[in-house]
Amino acid sequence: MSSGGNDFNYDYRVSFRPEEQDEPVYNFGTIVPRLADREGMSVFYRDAGGDVFHTYSAYARGIDILNAAYNYLDLVPKGRDEEARGPLFWVRRRDEYGDGTA
Repeated sequence: MSSGGNDFNYDYRVSFRPEEQDEPVYNFGTIVPRLADREGMSVFYRDAGGDVFHTYSAYARGIDILNAAYNYLDLVPKGRDEEARGPLFWVRRRDEYGDGTA
């Protein structure tokens, strides 16, 4: 199921409107998001009667185990090498790749 085109990500505090991006509202109110979208995952359960329950959520470093790349990077000497360039500098989405010359 997609969260596109609805308020799901806003309801579960992983997407933020411009006025929310400088407030500590991410990760149960402990982190200022500084971005429109942040990482997060939630688990739901539907019982036999059709009722849906939100049973678990994790944010920020809490979801690292779901990304196998992080597990490998954490094994190497420089780790994620985030100190010099900031977190996630090495992550590019499919539409952010250049022509391959960089």
